[in-house]
Amino acid sequence: MTIALELQGVTDILRAAPAPKPKRRSHRLLKRVLLAFGAVVFSLVAAVGTFMGITLYRIDHAVHHVALSPALLAQGQNDLLAVVKGPKGHEEIYVFRTTSGHANVLSVPSTLSVRSSNGGAKVPLSSLNIHEPAAMVRDLRAMGIPIGHYVGVDLHAANPNSQLGRLALGTLSVTSLLSNPAAASGLIASVASHVYLGPHTSVSALLSLMHVQSSTTLSMPTSTLSDGTVVLATAAMDVLRHFL
Repeated sequence: MTIALELQGVTDILRAAPAPKPKRRSHRLLKRVLLAFGAVVFSLVAAVGTFMGITLYRIDHAVHHVALSPALLAQGQNDLLAVVKGPKGHEEIYVFRTTSGHANVLSVPSTLSVRSSNGGAKVPLSSLNIHEPAAMVRDLRAMGIPIGHYVGVDLHAANPNSQLGRLALGTLSVTSLLSNPAAASGLIASVASHVYLGPHTSVSALLSLMHVQSSTTLSMPTSTLSDGTVVLATAAMDVLRHFL
């Protein structure tokens, strides 16, 4: 009898107990999942931001600056002269003009003759010191190209089989490294230690070169005189008008 009463009491207690509330528990679980997901996203954004900040800091403190005549720069507009000297005598010279968010690229032959100094004999562009680009800027302006900024990348001493050497030779694209940000960051920082910027030319000008499509490049036509001097061809003005 006593046992029956005790069992009846337990049964009454169980019946009187409130039923579980699965909805509230599921809401708590969903809230925890959302908070965890938000924390992960925030951590990723913070990590990427920190990585990019450190990369830009390293690049900004690795570049060298070239003194250009203020008088030359005062005549310029937004055109950017970029010279990349690579191993095995490889050299590329480009002029970039950005209008309405679109970049026009003009390829300048390294054999084009310019004056090494005022009144001096004409010499190929490739023979000039890219650390002292005043002569290049002056003569390109005389041809109608208003250079206002300058970037020089001197990788002539790089190993042709290294990433730096392959980049200078055009056999390696920086965009191909975007799937590996750490490798791209290290390579860009290495390039920056060989970069010479003219006054009023920011590090962003260097980074913007990586986003220019080579398919939009125009080539400056030249002709060779009897004495071997390479000069602009007669069709050059049409090319320059299209570029400008």
